[in-house]
Amino acid sequence: MNTIDHRPHGRTKRRLLRALAMATASALGITLMAAPASAAQQCNYKPEYNACLSLTPTDSGHYLVHIGIDLRKLTQPEAQAIILAAPYRNPFRTWLYAGDKVQDDIIAGVSTIRVWASETGLSAEFERVVTKSSLNEDPWPGEFDEVYGSIDYRDPRTGATRTFNTPEIAGLF
Repeated sequence: MNTIDHRPHGRTKRRLLRALAMATASALGITLMAAPASAAQQCNYKPEYNACLSLTPTDSGHYLVHIGIDLRKLTQPEAQAIILAAPYRNPFRTWLYAGDKVQDDIIAGVSTIRVWASETGLSAEFERVVTKSSLNEDPWPGEFDEVYGSIDYRDPRTGATRTFNTPEIAGLF
């Protein structure tokens, strides 16, 4: 009895491997998009300012929240004068918010780690470790959670206050 080999050869085999690779890449992409937020950073790069947010998983199962801001429309002497005139040398207050359709809730205050003046303006960085459960702001299974940073800036020279928001990071926490 003769047997017929039904295994693909040559061009057919390459086409099947290519199709399998594309299907695997698509499935992997969907899986990665549904994974918890990682060290990816989100920034808004506006001409007047840049505000960024990153969430980095820690070894303890919590997340390190890092927020940064650069106010660009200031000279270095102006930025230094603002720092020196601000209470505690810090014109900023920062929070991490849960982005909701109805009302955004504060998750946590985020501590200032440094404020500085440079030739590009006034900059600051903020950090805090938060629990994974505090980032789970939408309690329904499979529901994406959205978080963002909000930075209040008070100019001590004028008393004017302005709020800058980072882009949202979405993930399953």
